[in-house]
Amino acid sequence: MAPERYETLDGSTPDVTPLAAEVGLKQPLSAFTLLEGGDVFESRGGRPPAEGPARARAYVSAKLELKPYGAPAAQVKRVQEELIRQLAGNLQLIARMEAARPLTLELIPPGHALAKYGYPRAVSPQAAGLFWDHPDWPRARIALRQDRLESEQYLVFHEMAHAIQGLAFTQKESELIYRTMLRTYRSRAAVDEVFAIYSEREFVTGVSAHDLRAPGVYGMARQRWNEEHLFTRFVRNLYFPYKPLAGGTAGMTPSSFG
Repeated sequence: MAPERYETLDGSTPDVTPLAAEVGLKQPLSAFTLLEGGDVFESRGGRPPAEGPARARAYVSAKLELKPYGAPAAQVKRVQEELIRQLAGNLQLIARMEAARPLTLELIPPGHALAKYGYPRAVSPQAAGLFWDHPDWPRARIALRQDRLESEQYLVFHEMAHAIQGLAFTQKESELIYRTMLRTYRSRAAVDEVFAIYSEREFVTGVSAHDLRAPGVYGMARQRWNEEHLFTRFVRNLYFPYKPLAGGTAGMTPSSFG
């Protein structure tokens, strides 16, 4: 069997600092109640939080360090707006990111190796982006290749999802994700990618034939994604707790993951 392909050639993953348990208790996420028990109080006809966009914009402006490395102003603005959009639907998620380890986002110029900027040498040359962290670093980091942002419309959402999983979830919450998803996907690195891929689908409409044919877990998870999956419900409730649950009629038993 060929080795699985991830964002790193050796399958290594970032050494993250999970959210403090006491912060998680103060800012609970109903999505984890859903993941643990299969159901949660469903909001029908809910509205997005009025202050969500302003709170998300304040986080991006004040808490997230952005290094454009000469990227066009329009591209920088687009990245910022997509980050705001990803956070704006859930005030608890914003509060968690505000309390979490600080984050730097870097827009890597075309032709530059990520290792030049201090990222691991094991990063796949095919990787369009990367979330990484190390205890010796003062901040967690996201790298996005400038020349891949147009062709891969989901890139910002994908890598920010990795940051959310690594920084805004407690250790106990992360273990719940792994415990649930390892039934279908056989490694933690694969589960990390599945969470990011399911996150993509909440913000980008449609999947290209090219992405459906992507190697390894990337193509497989995109092909398996389904409105009826419990994990789809979990991810949607994470970003949009005011929306009806994915999968149609409330009370119906969702399938696992496909």
